[in-house]
Amino acid sequence: MDLYNDTYLPDILHDIAQGLLTPVMVLIVALIAVTLFFLGAVIVEFFTERRHFKQNMPRIVNQINDAGYGDVAQVVSDGQLLRYQKAALITAARNMGLPEEPLFALAQNQITQAEGICKRRLAWTDTISKIAPLLGLMGTLIPLGPGIVALGQNNVTLLSQSLTVAFDATVCGLTCAVVSLIVSKVRSGWYGEYLGALESLMTCVLDKAAEARKAGVKLPANYDGDPMEEFKQTDRAAKAQPATVAAAGADAAPEAAAEPATAKGGE
Repeated sequence: MDLYNDTYLPDILHDIAQGLLTPVMVLIVALIAVTLFFLGAVIVEFFTERRHFKQNMPRIVNQINDAGYGDVAQVVSDGQLLRYQKAALITAARNMGLPEEPLFALAQNQITQAEGICKRRLAWTDTISKIAPLLGLMGTLIPLGPGIVALGQNNVTLLSQSLTVAFDATVCGLTCAVVSLIVSKVRSGWYGEYLGALESLMTCVLDKAAEARKAGVKLPANYDGDPMEEFKQTDRAAKAQPATVAAAGADAAPEAAAEPATAKGGE
């Protein structure tokens, strides 16, 4: 039995392949939009987060080393670190009274959470850089089937349309892959630097805790708050403060205007 000539398998495969053309094109367009979004996101990240990471590592290491046992968290909070770095270090610093092994486990957990933040940011662009070329290849091969048939029928118009779709899909897929790969590489370099700094400073905090333990200093060991939430509350308070000051100024203006009138009436 000739499966090719005596069955409908070729027709079924052809229908499936041609039916996939529209979903593939939709996915490629969606990937283009997502890639542009992450390209803009990395530019914004450079001007917001990257530019604010200006911490002089020897300086803050010396500050932690010279600080009092209870002032380590404040030194970290005042440093020019990223917020998730500060959150991890503050959590460890406020639990320096824990025994050595639990404190080390807590520090490892905080570093793992910071790594998770970085991995989640990289996951999208890493995935796009792998999927986009495959979708581009599918968008190239699917239209070539009707194009080859059109070539056999001397239908130049259909052939040119099929080739145009195929080449456009290839170019768009490769463009998404290249841009996503560049974004991932740039961010990987940044995040490697961030995590390296975090690990170094976490080691300083653990050494400071070991020093306090040897000196017999009793330190807090029951902090279970969320420094990130504290940062958000500080931001909300800072945003509300100018409005309060402006309202107070508006209330004081009528009183100031009333003083000359009162003085005039007294005269």
